[in-house]
Amino acid sequence: MSRTSVIYTPKTTVAQLIARAKESSSPIEIRVQDSEMVVVVLPQVEFDKLRAMQKFGEYLSPRRPKTLTQHLTETLHDLRQYEKKYKMTSAAFYRKFQSGELGEDELDYFDWRVQYNAYKRLKKKIANGKRKTA
Repeated sequence: MSRTSVIYTPKTTVAQLIARAKESSSPIEIRVQDSEMVVVVLPQVEFDKLRAMQKFGEYLSPRRPKTLTQHLTETLHDLRQYEKKYKMTSAAFYRKFQSGELGEDELDYFDWRVQYNAYKRLKKKIANGKRKTA
């Protein structure tokens, strides 16, 4: 993956930078003039690879275990993304998926179902934990 550097000048417009990035199949490094900042523009495929490597690195890195509440928060965030994308609540999706109304063509559906099941289990664990301590 080669790098192309472009130095930002006040006369360069954002549209020009985007056009330059679209012409290139490799990442473009944009150094911001009079600053120590660099903006990197990547093709979507390269960005997806980078995010996957970051997530894998986060998975491998030693860290404190997450609490049930942290897991629930992350799961809710993922559910909201699917709800926004498919314009239905997770509960409605789950009912339709389980009854076969949605089919099995969409790969997101399987992940959404897993996330929804995780959400239900986490809510139950948190509720049970609170009852025991109360």
